[in-house]
Amino acid sequence: MSNYYIVSSRIPNLSPAHGCFAEFEDVLVDCCEGTLIVPTLSDTNSRLGRYIKRFINSTQLDIAQTDDVSGEKVLILVCSSIWDCQVLDYIPKWRIRFDVVCAYIFDSFLPPEGLANWRFSRFRKLVNSLDYLFIPMTGSLQQFAETFRVPVAMIPMACDVIKFGSHNDERYIDLMGYGRQLTAHSLIFEQAYNNPQSKRTYYYTSHMHIGKVHDLYGYRRLFWKLLSHSQIALAYDVLTANSLDNRFKFSFVAQRWFECLTAGCLVVGRRPTCSEADQLLNWEDVTIDLPDDEADLVPFVESLLANEQRLRSAHRRNYFNALARHDWRYRIAEILNYLGLNQPVSLQQALSDLRQKCEVFKNTEV
Repeated sequence: MSNYYIVSSRIPNLSPAHGCFAEFEDVLVDCCEGTLIVPTLSDTNSRLGRYIKRFINSTQLDIAQTDDVSGEKVLILVCSSIWDCQVLDYIPKWRIRFDVVCAYIFDSFLPPEGLANWRFSRFRKLVNSLDYLFIPMTGSLQQFAETFRVPVAMIPMACDVIKFGSHNDERYIDLMGYGRQLTAHSLIFEQAYNNPQSKRTYYYTSHMHIGKVHDLYGYRRLFWKLLSHSQIALAYDVLTANSLDNRFKFSFVAQRWFECLTAGCLVVGRRPTCSEADQLLNWEDVTIDLPDDEADLVPFVESLLANEQRLRSAHRRNYFNALARHDWRYRIAEILNYLGLNQPVSLQQALSDLRQKCEVFKNTEV
């Protein structure tokens, strides 16, 4: 029997974009009957390539004593970036105490020049002591493999579809555009749909800046409520919508695709051009590209909103495929397979529940 310890990336006052980290961690804890460790953070910064939060000291990283626990001891780091692996510096004798240590890196970007500089030698040595790295994009696989002497595998992002999935037909938000969007398109939709004469509603977030979330679970409940009541959600390849963010050197299937599909939205925008998109997003109407001519944007979306049958079919189809393929429990099973670990009973039951829900949904399709 394996004993799992999950080191969280959640901190007080998280960014809204980090809510998906906590949801992944919660599924990990549930499926692996694991212990969640949330580090206490200091207010000081240490520069290592960029400013990062540092942990106060090892005594404040509360990991239960593992010496008397029988069976394999597995430590899983859930990381925003590779730099979060530095938490290991604050776990005394971590390499001796744990049989298997791995990390899932959400934002798996390294500097274009890599980490060959001698200043990063200690950090590379730390990461090289892990057993496995998991990243959700193929575009950085080669750079990670060349930088670290650790096996690296691509495990896509996902969602807790069992908890948050929706195929409801009552959708009072016509168009959803949360997070980063293509600015020119968002402006057009806002002016067309949010004026007093329009019967439509365009919900978007780029008109404000929310740097911190004080109630993570409250925020995510509202997020999922709004998303599951949206007819259409906008999603763009990062190379299209985030041209000012120099982190993005390649296309990848971002978290928003899995969130929008889980919520049953029809996804419209610009499909990712990465190779994995053809494996992850390969069913009818999974992503509909908007026309290039900005004058055609509103008429195009209007034609989609007017086609109730197409909308309803897409809502149900997207939810079903998220349930059948893009729940975090499938990803956890892949991770354990790479690590050579048996699936805990809780994970086996969860996977069985997913299969059963898929069968029930297919049998009730109308």
